[in-house]
Amino acid sequence: MADFDDTFDPELGAACNRLAAFVEPLPEGATVDAASKLTERDLALILRRLYATRHVERADHQSTDAPRTTLRASVPLTAKG
Repeated sequence: MADFDDTFDPELGAACNRLAAFVEPLPEGATVDAASKLTERDLALILRRLYATRHVERADHQSTDAPRTTLRASVPLTAKG
C-alpha cells in the first residue's frame, strides 16, 4: 500500500501509515471488529480514499486558522438509563 508521507497533514499521514502497516498483513476480507462488522476491506477502502485525497486541504483550513469544533463524538455516546 502506498505511503502517506506527502500528505498536507503530517500527523494524519503518520497515522495512516501506521494503519496501513496494520492492515497489510491481514487476510483479505478478515473481520477486524465483530461488534461493528468492520473488515479488512473496509480499512483498505478508507485508506485508498484517503490516499487519493491526501493533497486536498479542507476548505475551512484555507479560510481560517481557528480550530474546527467537533460536531459529534468519534465514538457514539449512549444514554444511561
